[in-house]
Amino acid sequence: MKNKYYEKIDYELLDKKVAYKGKRITVEELHYRNPRTNDILYREHVLAGHAAIIIPETDDGKFIMIREPRTPVGMKVLAFPAGMIEKGETEEEGALRELEEEIGYRAKKIKKLREVYPAIGYSNEKTIIFLAKDLVKTHRHLDETEDIEVLELPIEEVKEMLDNGEIKTSSEAVGLLNYFMYEYKK
Repeated sequence: MKNKYYEKIDYELLDKKVAYKGKRITVEELHYRNPRTNDILYREHVLAGHAAIIIPETDDGKFIMIREPRTPVGMKVLAFPAGMIEKGETEEEGALRELEEEIGYRAKKIKKLREVYPAIGYSNEKTIIFLAKDLVKTHRHLDETEDIEVLELPIEEVKEMLDNGEIKTSSEAVGLLNYFMYEYKK
């Protein structure tokens, strides 16, 4: 179903240049003309690609989560396994790969819950949120720079943390809200 409130913008792109190109992101500087006001608008876009976040649910009522240092906020944060979808992968393939790499599990069942744009004001990054079930233990394949602690937490404890505002990351909050509204069977 097409959402009647979303449509392509009609701004005229006047120019754009790459201000920075890194390993993971590209930053562009752009100028647009608004055809209704004739105003010139300056924008900076962070082009980051698409990411998958996976909510692994165990058969015994737990979530498998990770605790990982996040340097932009200077904290270790509680999160779900996640990562960028690589060129040539489907969303599901990227999600399954990240799940095994970060926590050492394969999922026999994976369900796409939702897509979100976590920073739509300046980035094109799209995050696809998945629920993974029927988990089979394998082993982790961490990237050399990853420093990830794996935790199994009771679903009710995670729900309490969400209710108390202790879940701070947007993708986890959206994923959990979706889970508790549509998937959770108490």
